[in-house]
Amino acid sequence: FNEMVSTIPSSFANLESLKYLVLESNKFNGTVDALEPMKNLTILLTRSNSFSGALPDGLFSGTSDNVVVDIGDNKFTGELPTSFANMSNLV
Repeated sequence: FNEMVSTIPSSFANLESLKYLVLESNKFNGTVDALEPMKNLTILLTRSNSFSGALPDGLFSGTSDNVVVDIGDNKFTGELPTSFANMSNLV
């Protein structure tokens, strides 16, 4: 638990090949729009922050197997991205 306070920097959008992103148990806020280019993510852990808005529709669109997602305890709104429907092993 680091208690980092910030938004996700827009430069994260340049990390298109990133596979693992763990930001849990901090005080991040704002949207996660910068994650949209990360189509190859297989692990996304953002639990226990203050993220808000919708999850980007392109998130996880480059992968369909063995995906671990924990987005609980945030302030997300809207529907899950359509890419979630293509995941055969969502954990």
